[in-house]
Amino acid sequence: MDIEPLPSAGIGEVLGLLEMLEDARGREDIFELAKDLFMELDDIGPVIEAARILGFVDTINGDISITESGATLLDADINERKKILAGSILKLHVFKSVIDFLIKRNKNAKRDAVIKFFSKKMADEDAEKLFETMVEWGRFAEILSYDAKDGILYLEI
Repeated sequence: MDIEPLPSAGIGEVLGLLEMLEDARGREDIFELAKDLFMELDDIGPVIEAARILGFVDTINGDISITESGATLLDADINERKKILAGSILKLHVFKSVIDFLIKRNKNAKRDAVIKFFSKKMADEDAEKLFETMVEWGRFAEILSYDAKDGILYLEI
């Protein structure tokens, strides 16, 4: 099975989006939201998609609304947020794939090996972007750690 790239959006951006939606009583027109944030749709799109695939928002007919899971995430303290995010992240195929990959390698692998693994299933450029986003999301949720100096990705669960 091919690996789908993750949207290039940070967890902080997702949390910011959820906070904006909470301020808007949980629902907003996507175009209005982009305008309020002084952003183009191309810029806010990856953040919305990240929140959607993590299960924190729904998008229907040009509107975006916060889900129960998204509201729970906002109400949680930082440690509980990490657990909630980990639960959502671990449902994603790409994370399941990289976890299996790391388990087979004693729970760690060189950056280049992970990117090569992804490159077999997508374009090289997408594999690089995916690695960066996956590390950022995985670190926040304390699923992964990454030693940038040595270029080694570690599984933390």
